[in-house]
Amino acid sequence: MKYVPILRGKAGELLALRNISPEVQRAVRPVLEVVPDEELPDTVQTFASQVGENLPRDLVVAIDCGRLWENGTVGTGFPGHAMGWISTYLAQWLHRIIPVFRTTEPSGSLEEIRQVQQAHGQGGCLRIDLRDLPDSPTALTSVVRDALDAVGLPPEQVDLVLDTGFLPSPQAAARLVGPALGVLDWTRAMPWRHLALAGGGFPASLRHLPPHLVAPVHRHEADLWHRVVRRRTGHRIPDFGDYGITHPVPPNRGWPGQPNLRYTAGNDWYVVRAATRTRTDALRLCRQLTGSRHWNSRLDTEPPWGDAQIHQRATGATSRPGGPRDWRAWGTSHHLAAVTQSVTRAGEP
Repeated sequence: MKYVPILRGKAGELLALRNISPEVQRAVRPVLEVVPDEELPDTVQTFASQVGENLPRDLVVAIDCGRLWENGTVGTGFPGHAMGWISTYLAQWLHRIIPVFRTTEPSGSLEEIRQVQQAHGQGGCLRIDLRDLPDSPTALTSVVRDALDAVGLPPEQVDLVLDTGFLPSPQAAARLVGPALGVLDWTRAMPWRHLALAGGGFPASLRHLPPHLVAPVHRHEADLWHRVVRRRTGHRIPDFGDYGITHPVPPNRGWPGQPNLRYTAGNDWYVVRAATRTRTDALRLCRQLTGSRHWNSRLDTEPPWGDAQIHQRATGATSRPGGPRDWRAWGTSHHLAAVTQSVTRAGEP
């Protein structure tokens, strides 16, 4: 079983990937989403340069440019769209990538996916939204086969990600169990290379949490995965996927202004946030987190890079509080380590 983190292709997440251990690297199949928060040329150039500089050379990642297609061509002398530009750039860095596609994308996008998968030779990744399915299994088969033909890939060269999106409550997770089971049954008709069930339960805002208290936020996507797997005895078990320590939908602005730390332990995240935007409050948050009973509670391996960064600030080894990129990187680093340890040793998230 592998872990499929769907991460924003931002500086914090890429910094965490740069510092993952060999054990974590062997257990993950990351999907990086390119987030359009700048003009299109700046978005793709910033993403590609950060990937080129930070991503371990032998880590193959899937790249999702689905949010960028409607923005048109990249320009600045390049006639194609974002996926083609990123593919060409990363090939110069000798990075191999897996292009992500959907059945709902226009033909021009799928043609670009065909060109990228041929250039990199790593197959493709098909994402299916379980909240927006065709009316019948037959209709789903039809649109999926059309997409596979368009990108020039057989199913055995494609990773299938069944995505539930945001799961804000136990009720929301329960509503997706039936659709997930139905599509998993449907997948048995094709020899998919990999199969994953993914979702995200992290809220869009932390304002409801009291400041300077280590508060739990439940991982509803882990509950959904458990409920689905318990009902699939004797069948192929999907890999587990989530959105790391972030809400599935990127915000209109960046990381929340107040310092905050997000720490994964068991079926919960534990979040501690400041009441102000003062960065030095992050040092206090580090002390509060390391002093809680959740600190390193489920890790029996070498502490990940992110834990070491938090610990240095909690003990005064450094007085630099970091910024939003760093806080996101530290939490992502721990989350990747915690989830991969669980999926590799216990076979569950």
